[in-house]
Amino acid sequence: MGSGCCGGNRTVVQPKTNPDVYRTKSPPITRKPETKLTRNKSPPIMRDNSTMERFLKPIITTTNPLKLIDGYLHEQVVSLEEALQPFDGQIDQLSYHIKEAKAKCHYPSEHNLTHDESAAIYIYTMKWDNKCVYDRLQEAWKSEDRSKVKPWFKYLRLFKSAFDKLPDAKKEVWQGTLFDERLIEKLSSKSSTIYSSMGSCLPSSNEVKDYLEKHDSTKIILIGYESVHGKSIVGNTANPWNEHILFPGAKLGVTSYKVIDANDSLTIHFRGLPNTPEPAVRNITPRIEKHFICANHHHNRSFIMQYLIALETNILYFPMNAITKQIVCSNKIYSDIKSSYFLLLLLRRILR
Repeated sequence: MGSGCCGGNRTVVQPKTNPDVYRTKSPPITRKPETKLTRNKSPPIMRDNSTMERFLKPIITTTNPLKLIDGYLHEQVVSLEEALQPFDGQIDQLSYHIKEAKAKCHYPSEHNLTHDESAAIYIYTMKWDNKCVYDRLQEAWKSEDRSKVKPWFKYLRLFKSAFDKLPDAKKEVWQGTLFDERLIEKLSSKSSTIYSSMGSCLPSSNEVKDYLEKHDSTKIILIGYESVHGKSIVGNTANPWNEHILFPGAKLGVTSYKVIDANDSLTIHFRGLPNTPEPAVRNITPRIEKHFICANHHHNRSFIMQYLIALETNILYFPMNAITKQIVCSNKIYSDIKSSYFLLLLLRRILR
């Protein structure tokens, strides 16, 4: 019985243990976490490299971008969905990314941005496979075509509402690019005024320089902007960069050129200049009423009579000037008008 009992134990244990061991080892349990980790790590690296490209696109133009967006401030501040509605069907998966921006943006905001304002900043910094909001907007700026910029008015109005609430850039901000002869020619031209367009900058020139030198060995241009009313959007972005935004329309003056390396790489420093207004209509329109300002209660009647006399002679400009310069507002006002009237009658007879 003892031998039978031991034999029974052998027959029961051997067939069950081997399949169980193989079953537990067969699923690649350890491989699943590894594949997940590699998937989670790769997108941020790609995203950082792609978003870095926006700091390598100089925002210098000789066309005043404020002319392209003239009137956009008259738009009402609307939701992000309504602001980007003109591009529904033109930007891939736009509605999905609007929802993502609203879900991930920094809200509530310590700077009192509304939910839509915060999402407008966030989606501007987002990057996805095909052309995103940033790419499409940059295309519109580069076209220098008002008809292509106008569909962006509602979004720019929402963006500007958020932009004005954000903290100012406290120091010089930077962009960079590979050496570009055309850019140097543009900056060297004394006949053209230089403006900033809309773009992204970093507060450290070393970050831009290191990236360019790492990815290209040729000479580069570093561009610094100071006193251009830039804003920090740190904490409101979809990327880890210490990003700053320049809004379009700042007039720029070159303060210095510096050669920074033996290969003739350059550093260019810009400073914002006061924006002198374009020739305004209000300065052209004469204020004729200044000649008639007087406390005399007969004043209004004299002006009407002079105007009617001028119309009657079919010579509006000369008689009006002659009368307004000669008449002195006093108790003799009617005698002056009477003498002027006879003068006009004489002129009319001569012209006939």
